[in-house]
Amino acid sequence: MKFRHEFRIRASGDEVWRFFEQPLEVARCIPGVEEAEPLEGEDDSYSVRATQKLGPMSTTFQAKVRISERTAGARIAFTATGKAVRGAVGNFRAQNAVTLTDEGGETCVAVEGEVALAGVLGTVGSAVINRHAAKVTAEFACNLEQALSAADAPGAPARGGSH
Repeated sequence: MKFRHEFRIRASGDEVWRFFEQPLEVARCIPGVEEAEPLEGEDDSYSVRATQKLGPMSTTFQAKVRISERTAGARIAFTATGKAVRGAVGNFRAQNAVTLTDEGGETCVAVEGEVALAGVLGTVGSAVINRHAAKVTAEFACNLEQALSAADAPGAPARGGSH
């Protein structure tokens, strides 16, 4: 199933990109993410544990997320594969891309993806998944804006660091 959602952030594209260069900080903005850590010996790969509610089912996933493409200031793409470790039985595979467009002091963030669910999770309809993706994207947008505002507050530590 494919999806596309957009939102605007009151920050420049450069500010948003600098934040996106910190995948563990970005993970903290994603609703349902319980832990995220780099995978040893694998560049741009992370182990992520998240709980999501899809329709009537609540499931905790363990996933491997790998950043597959970076175009500085404009686009980041990643793949994710995982399986349910608690709740509904199943696994998933996803490919996602986030595109940033600087628009006069604001940034338009477009999130596009394709997800495939298998097992019991595969019985969830595409309308339910698309609604859930829209909800998670909206919550992520709010969390991202709060994180960017907090980082710009007087006395806040400078953003930056490695990925």
